[in-house]
Amino acid sequence: TTTTTTTTTTPSSSSPSNRMLGRVKRLEDLKYALEKISSILQRSTKGVVSTTANHLPPQNTIRKQQQQDLTMSFSSSDVISEKGGLSGAAFPPESNILSSSSSSSSISSSVPSTEGETNNGRDEAKLNEIKASFKLAWNGYSKYCWGRDELKPLSKSCNDWVHMGLTIIDALDSLFIMGFRDEFQKAKEWVRTSLQTNINQKISFFESIIRVTGGLLSAYELSGDKIFLDKAVEVQNGLNKAFDKTQSGLPISEINPVTGQGDLPGWTGRNLILAEVASNVLEFSKLTQLTKNPVYSRLAERVINHLDQLPMNLPKGLYPTYLNPTTGAKASNDVSIGGMGDSWYEYELKAWLLLSRKNPKYQRMYLESIRAIQERLVGRTKTGKAWIKTLKGPFDNGMMEHLVCFLPGTIALGVHNKVSENQMELDSQMELAKDLMDTCYDMYDKLSSTKLAPDSVRFRGGAMTIHGSQFRLRPETVESLFYMWRITHDDKYRKMAWNIFKAMDTYCKVDGVGHANIFDVNSPSRKEDRMESFWLAETLKYLYLTFEDDSVIDINKFVFNTEAHPFRVIEKKMDLDLVSSSAAS
Repeated sequence: TTTTTTTTTTPSSSSPSNRMLGRVKRLEDLKYALEKISSILQRSTKGVVSTTANHLPPQNTIRKQQQQDLTMSFSSSDVISEKGGLSGAAFPPESNILSSSSSSSSISSSVPSTEGETNNGRDEAKLNEIKASFKLAWNGYSKYCWGRDELKPLSKSCNDWVHMGLTIIDALDSLFIMGFRDEFQKAKEWVRTSLQTNINQKISFFESIIRVTGGLLSAYELSGDKIFLDKAVEVQNGLNKAFDKTQSGLPISEINPVTGQGDLPGWTGRNLILAEVASNVLEFSKLTQLTKNPVYSRLAERVINHLDQLPMNLPKGLYPTYLNPTTGAKASNDVSIGGMGDSWYEYELKAWLLLSRKNPKYQRMYLESIRAIQERLVGRTKTGKAWIKTLKGPFDNGMMEHLVCFLPGTIALGVHNKVSENQMELDSQMELAKDLMDTCYDMYDKLSSTKLAPDSVRFRGGAMTIHGSQFRLRPETVESLFYMWRITHDDKYRKMAWNIFKAMDTYCKVDGVGHANIFDVNSPSRKEDRMESFWLAETLKYLYLTFEDDSVIDINKFVFNTEAHPFRVIEKKMDLDLVSSSAAS
């Protein structure tokens, strides 16, 4: 979810079973690994080896046996060591075992797969199509804009606004998860040798945290290569100067990491934006855990405590879109669960989850928000279709953005984790999640000839109509479909996700280059010359994971930041105590 328009290790020479058994730390991982070893040995005796080339992961999972590389895709049942990366990696589904003749850049599978046929939860055919779409976009960016922020696919030129190779960093964990080993290694080498973190110009505080800091932290946790953590710390230490530029202590919108000069956008009335100041607790908690430096958690908690204690004439749990940079007080009565507010409401829940559901404040604040949303912001058409209102002062403008479509997935994730002790309340939340999910899908299925969703819709007279006609490769609906599938295993959510992917791939593709936004969902030939980094970081990743096995980035073990970068849940008491005590001080 994005508010604005906006891993090398040496292959082990030890046998997979001995190395794994020696390092797996928990009984459940040991049991899982033994089952997989037994299954693999049985298949090996029959001479059955899958040669699906596009599941080659980074080299830290390579094992050599009798001159043959058996390369396995990352599974989230793997244990992340204190230093990051995979330790005692448990074996993934059998279909991910590859022959040594495979090439990481190949997209075709030598194993026949019927449309819709799944293997241990995986749909091989659909995974391959999604990877082909990702590879097209990655190759286009690599050819025309390597080291720059984003590709402009129509003109084959480049766009820079963060000046840190944004697409490379945003796509690191996608490359890792999808098994593009060679591409990941090339990207890692660029980070090591070419990423400049001392950017001497004003850049977005919020977007740099969720995309750059978040992308580097996720790459570190998946790969274990310290270069990613080192660079994340460099980036964030520069960005943290934003907290010194307002009298309220809230971070300013734009910051020069070198000079510390800050700025506020004129279009906000030179006010701060809720989502931009408050969506950093995941990244900062993870930084404190990994570096043992309490400063990060303290900064995040400063903002959260301010919001928790903010006096305002709004329903408890709803927060103003704009904040005064001097006093920190609300600068308007506008309320948005979409643009400028979205990720704050997402992070209330996810902060609680990242800290192993040990922080009651985050839980309370999320429940206050979801209750207020249910009571004050849920609209219904005459046919019962649910939607979320945007308030302009006391008035509902009848409009809902595509950005709001992260909400059904977030609500379902809260229900899945029993965020409330009241089962009736959880049932009510899940019903809302399902209803909103249907509405968000209907934005694709019912409003345009292309089956692409407009950027916003309006509800009047019981009907849903197009408000903003652009399609911008956004991830929010497929993000929610990913959660709804993982939580319910209702196949309709996979079908919805697939229909959306096919429409995207059909109408947004720029042959031989990548994908582009569309100005009008009913006139797909009019494309915008932009391919934002979240297309590779979020949209295609969530689609891919929807058709992967549940063990790959297990939602019970990882929490995604708002740019879809997965962070390992903080479980060790020592780490939890460090983050919590830092935040409280």
